[in-house]
Amino acid sequence: MMKTFNIKMTAVLIAVASVFSSCKDALDINNDPSKLTPEQANLAGLLGSTIQFTATSFFNVGQYGNSYPQYLAGSNTYEANIDSYNPYGFDNIWESGYRDAMPNLKEMITRAETLGAPQYAGIGKTLMALLLMQSTDIWGDLPYSQAFKGAAVPSPTYDKQEDIYNVSLKELLDGAIADLAKPVPASAALKVGTSDLIFGGTIASWQKAAYGARARYYLNLSKRNPAGLVNAAADAALSVDETQRSAIDVQLKYSTERPSPWYTNLGQPALTAKQHRPSYFMVNLMNGTGYFAGVIDPRMPKLFDNNGAATYVGRPVGALGNEQGANLANSDITDKTFYGARTSPVPILTYAEMQFVRAEALIATNPTEAYAAYIRGIKGNMEKLGVDAAAINAYTTNPAVTKSGNITITDIMLQKYIALFLQMETWTDMRRYQYSATVYPGLKTPFKNLLGTVYVQRGKYPDNEPGRNPNVPQVANQAVKLWLFN
Repeated sequence: MMKTFNIKMTAVLIAVASVFSSCKDALDINNDPSKLTPEQANLAGLLGSTIQFTATSFFNVGQYGNSYPQYLAGSNTYEANIDSYNPYGFDNIWESGYRDAMPNLKEMITRAETLGAPQYAGIGKTLMALLLMQSTDIWGDLPYSQAFKGAAVPSPTYDKQEDIYNVSLKELLDGAIADLAKPVPASAALKVGTSDLIFGGTIASWQKAAYGARARYYLNLSKRNPAGLVNAAADAALSVDETQRSAIDVQLKYSTERPSPWYTNLGQPALTAKQHRPSYFMVNLMNGTGYFAGVIDPRMPKLFDNNGAATYVGRPVGALGNEQGANLANSDITDKTFYGARTSPVPILTYAEMQFVRAEALIATNPTEAYAAYIRGIKGNMEKLGVDAAAINAYTTNPAVTKSGNITITDIMLQKYIALFLQMETWTDMRRYQYSATVYPGLKTPFKNLLGTVYVQRGKYPDNEPGRNPNVPQVANQAVKLWLFN
């Protein structure tokens, strides 16, 4: 079951983490002041810290990266900025992953294996796989096999994305599933407990999370290995629990005392200070003017605040001032919305995603089960957002949504897009289909597009990284496709 922060535990962990995150000068991934030393934390302390670091990394990816899948459009000082493909180094994403989360996960995994604590190792491998997968899906080639070795390897080489997917991620995910299935140690010090800020030590939930991470992996790899769709569907089925649904989503939920980063970034700021607003494409999918024509999605008032207006209007991407009707936008993320509230979660892996993974993986071979998973995914997301049962039933029986059971890949991917609002996994989906106008009807390149006429394909390596590691790959621009999508 999803756990809120234990305030006393969190205060201790934050204090420990902050000591080592305060020094940010000339950082590299092998000389890392955020990495906790063996004297500074036991396994329980490492777990609490790594969960926080991981959630922060997933938030950092979404904070600015959500302009790429067009969940958000730039506003105020970010007008026609990242959403126009202005090259952005994403240093905060790199540092939260490579400086904070991954080194400590590596330490926890190594120590857990040495001490005989397989559940700690399995959780660590699950989180490491999710972080590494997110990172390689953004940048492609990355340091991994030679990373985190300290002074012995001051400038690690960059592994090819092909090797990260075919070797490193597979080993992590298979290893996580195997570790989590092992007997729990008798020693209380080796058992996962309350420092597990996500599931409170419930290993069965972590087992489902590991299968879910591997389902995402197989789906992401499916353009390169279509045969893996069978595995994606099977693992997605093993990752869910119909008696709990989104109650066992992998996410960190925040508190009124320690508010969500989405609250501080988008929920709290005044309109004149918001850097991003919900996009025209996202809002149109829900207000009845887009693909699901005439259907008013009951999730809109949960996700957007239009200050009581009769309709919801999003902001065009890559627009300045009044261009393309940017001045007509009235939809925002505020503290009244699900993701803008003080206690909003940062999702990492959800029940709804797993249902849409299963639907996509089965649409060509078992359309009946694909349709059932599609409806479960919609319902699961609506339940998570707090939509009432009557509204859920009305929406999931509307012919524009059900297509009498004859749904297409377009229906699946657009409903997944809505359900994964503010999660960057959708950008991986879009690139897998190369922004297809068939799969994503109504999607357009930014009005102002610094890449010319094409869509963005990758993140720019951090601006600071070339000065720290001479092995950073040279990439012409962000229009160059990753291996995963070629």
